[in-house]
Amino acid sequence: MENRFKKGFGRLLVSLVTYIVVSPFIPPGTIAAKGMHLWLSVALILAALQTGNGSKRSVAVIWLVPALILHWLAELSTIQYVKEGALALFVGFYAFVLVSFLKQLLKAKKIDGEVIAGSLCIYLIIGLLWGSAYHLIFALDQSAFSGNLVELEGVKVHVFNYFSLVTLTSLGYGDITPQSLGAASLCQMEAIIGQFYTAVLVAWLVGMYGKPLRQKVVEKEH
Repeated sequence: MENRFKKGFGRLLVSLVTYIVVSPFIPPGTIAAKGMHLWLSVALILAALQTGNGSKRSVAVIWLVPALILHWLAELSTIQYVKEGALALFVGFYAFVLVSFLKQLLKAKKIDGEVIAGSLCIYLIIGLLWGSAYHLIFALDQSAFSGNLVELEGVKVHVFNYFSLVTLTSLGYGDITPQSLGAASLCQMEAIIGQFYTAVLVAWLVGMYGKPLRQKVVEKEH
């Protein structure tokens, strides 16, 4: 990890966990709800800064700035299709951040707190990416999902983040179900990625943790 971002993943992880856990408890339309939207904006800025230096960070900013502008316009106005535009840009931003974070972690030479925090950040961002994708599909086609939670007003972002994370972990409570082939395809893809990511991540972490020990054994043998 670059020294400049020595604790970047740790801060980002705390920001993401706080948003995901706290925001659903706040009534929509309140000042506190706007505060949580601001919190998410700050967390995403941290994510953009964590992508690296130079061109990588510039690309992240190019995705993020218009996404945040449209997001806040959607929160403060009723302009048509603004929300859909924001969600589409968020999907692109999250995808770029995921690729950047994965590249950083794969370059790590040892397992430390930042590597573990980065791994958890990736997992949560996968959930947010798919949550935005589900929300976008629902915004374009309200018959794509069914369930009592989907009918709640003003909290769709939390509903689809929740649905995304339980799908990612393969819990599948059944309180929200996809009703279109496109939505179902996204669900099965996320469930597969969730299973593969955790399996590969654990294997990689164990391999990286044991690498210094194996090197010491080889050095002693020679």
